[in-house]
Amino acid sequence: MELIKENLEKKRAVYLNDNTYRKVWFDDRAEWIYRHVKILDRIVPGYVVNYGNDYIDYSIITGTLASTINHTDEFIREIYKFCLDNIRSTKPWVHGDWALSNIIVKPDGTMVMIDWDNVGTHREQEYMDKLHSDLISAFGEENFKRVINDSASI
Repeated sequence: MELIKENLEKKRAVYLNDNTYRKVWFDDRAEWIYRHVKILDRIVPGYVVNYGNDYIDYSIITGTLASTINHTDEFIREIYKFCLDNIRSTKPWVHGDWALSNIIVKPDGTMVMIDWDNVGTHREQEYMDKLHSDLISAFGEENFKRVINDSASI
């Protein structure tokens, strides 16, 4: 296993196995992991490959992190539409962390959410405020609002 990322503040690390990513928690998460896996199996079947009291193994999704792609107006529109579609498809659960580093653009152009640690049920205003806040943080307030306001089709 190769260490990919470690966050001592959040008490977790991510490792690359031969065919999965393993997220390991350094605190007592057994009950949370069990509940979390049940939710993920319902909304993103096949994403969780295996789990234990202190880890979850996730499928490797091949593609490019959205955070590394040029932020054209079209890309901003595509990300926003993808996030809205993802919210609709997973309701009543929502991802909860729409940072571009949590979106993979697959080679065929489709997008996939990863890192579902913040999944939960929230009031619509709460998750829409969080979505807008995350995308403003990614694209800048002026760019995001200009593109979204110009897009009647979203």
